[in-house]
Amino acid sequence: MNEEPHTFYEKIVAFLHFVFGMPGFEKTPTETYNPTVGALIPAYNEEASIADTIKSIRAQTYPRISKIVVVDDCSDDKTGDIARSLNAIVVRTPSNTGTKSRAQNFAILEKNSIDTELMLTMDADTILDAKAVELLVPAMFEENTLSACGFVIPQVIETFWEIARLGQYLYCIGLNKKAQSHIGVVLVSSGCFSIYNTKTLIKLGGFPHDTIVEDMALTWRGYMLGYKTKFVPDAICYPKDPSSWKVYRGQVLRWYRGFLQCVSLYKLDVFQKKRLGFFIGWYVLAGVIAPLVWIFLLVILPINILLGRFVVPSILIVALFFIDLFISFIITMYEGWRHNVFKKAFYGFFFYWLESPIESYLFAVAIYNEWILKKSLTKWDKGH
Repeated sequence: MNEEPHTFYEKIVAFLHFVFGMPGFEKTPTETYNPTVGALIPAYNEEASIADTIKSIRAQTYPRISKIVVVDDCSDDKTGDIARSLNAIVVRTPSNTGTKSRAQNFAILEKNSIDTELMLTMDADTILDAKAVELLVPAMFEENTLSACGFVIPQVIETFWEIARLGQYLYCIGLNKKAQSHIGVVLVSSGCFSIYNTKTLIKLGGFPHDTIVEDMALTWRGYMLGYKTKFVPDAICYPKDPSSWKVYRGQVLRWYRGFLQCVSLYKLDVFQKKRLGFFIGWYVLAGVIAPLVWIFLLVILPINILLGRFVVPSILIVALFFIDLFISFIITMYEGWRHNVFKKAFYGFFFYWLESPIESYLFAVAIYNEWILKKSLTKWDKGH
């Protein structure tokens, strides 16, 4: 029986699912496409979380995960010992590489540790929904697909920063990444959880060392060479997001500075792919304008209101801001409902907008350091 949505609420949900739902690939039955998968986990001093990460891979419903490789980047804790006790293959680098990409490439290119058809990469503080790999694998069936990634929900949602990050994920992944997916250019295959075609990844030389965000740099390079990245919103991972301002600041600056490094690295080459160039140009423009908008909304506008100078341009900017608020609220609550975090999504919406001026400030700091001072960030530091 094919039931149509009958309540007003259900009709809204059905409409949003139609607008923002995942288009694209046809899921291929596992009987006809059932490739082997090897998991690669770069780790540095992750004794507190590595066991849960490995166990979440062992608990996957996908039947052909044949190996789990932990790249121990010269940890000085028990990361390697714990991984071995859970029957993971542990590859230890000769010395600390300083970046996630170099640790990964040590295992992939120098030690040839992954010989499976597909390679699952994930952070050592991330756990997976039981069906995550099973849902990602069919996305890799289409020819020239480099990678596929899924939705991200914070593993712990307690502090202000974790709740704000939840709101950010629900809104930005729920809107931006789905929009990118519809257009056919997902801007980044998430480093915390992605799956790759192993041969293609090796052919491309592994993960780039030229920026601090190897996942984004590889995604862009793949597009420019004719490869695709897919997004599967029902494949969910749960990373440990920053719980304090210090860690949050470090992570956001790493993301923004890495993004700017990618722009500097590839320059106008990205515009050879018009869709890729559009999104990159849009994010650079939005990042530059956002601090100015917040200065206007939080400083100039209140002063103008007090002085009775509420002019037409001010009305337009305020109207656009409230339209953005409305859209973000609908999407955040919808995605919160889909991912069983509806109540926390409500707080996440408000906390996300409270910290948005801070993120705009951090983007300005990133531009100042990377493009004005030209002091490129080179060390990958989680800060946990």
